[in-house]
Amino acid sequence: MEVLGTWTVAPAPTVLVLVAAALYLAAVRRLRASGGSWPRWRTGLFVALGLPLVVLTVSWWPGARAHQLFSAYTTQVVVLALVAPAVLVLGAPVRLGRQALAGSVAGQRWSAFFDSRGVRFATHPLVTPIFMLLLPVVVIFTPLLLLTLENAIAYAAMQVLLVVLGLLAVLALVDDQVPEHGVHHGVSAFVAFFELILDAIPGIVLFFTTALFAGGWFAVHGDPGGVDWAQSDQRAAGAILWAVGEAIDLPFLIVVMVLWMRADAEEARQMDALLDAQEEAARKARAFLDDGA
Repeated sequence: MEVLGTWTVAPAPTVLVLVAAALYLAAVRRLRASGGSWPRWRTGLFVALGLPLVVLTVSWWPGARAHQLFSAYTTQVVVLALVAPAVLVLGAPVRLGRQALAGSVAGQRWSAFFDSRGVRFATHPLVTPIFMLLLPVVVIFTPLLLLTLENAIAYAAMQVLLVVLGLLAVLALVDDQVPEHGVHHGVSAFVAFFELILDAIPGIVLFFTTALFAGGWFAVHGDPGGVDWAQSDQRAAGAILWAVGEAIDLPFLIVVMVLWMRADAEEARQMDALLDAQEEAARKARAFLDDGA
């Protein structure tokens, strides 16, 4: 019951979520007004599921108790960095912007940003898995953890940046949002599988480490507090990081495998078409020679 009744107000991420929802819906209206179409299910995933998940995470138990429970803080980090972006990217916001703003100066700038070298690097199939692994690790295993606990501005910035960077990391999972990189899907699948193994390490380290993180912050500010209680809560945080990280990696690996199979099927189709064309050309050549004879 304590979990159900634990809420807080997170102004910065909540305002940005409302702005994102308004911009997304405005883009959908603009696209449809110009004669285009946009799937309702994508709008639903972005506006009715992904964005509310962000607000729920920062306002409900994970956000409200993040300064007292390491387990709540870790839950908030993994949801904002991994879970929410995976839902939001299915709404294809970049593709929507490209189509809705096509032909305008804003559209050129929008496309130029997502075609830039920085974005291409961040969404590279060999970089994305590492990026997804590092997001929660950098927050939890560096001095950034204590900084965000002590500084309200750093804490709010962390909440927003986790969603933005997480969304950027998984953009390549939805086709034609960012330029293709020419990396074979088999290589991407190998990297994703390797990352599936590596992703277990941070959670395991957090689970079995007896030294308290963030300078023992949660032992002092937790409820009921104390070293033994904080160590138990830290083990719970490690289990959450371990479980959610693996749970997110598996669908990611499945998506890569599906894209690989689609690419192979398309390559086979093109090869069949080429062979058919060559066979037809050879048949016509033989017919021409037969007629000449």
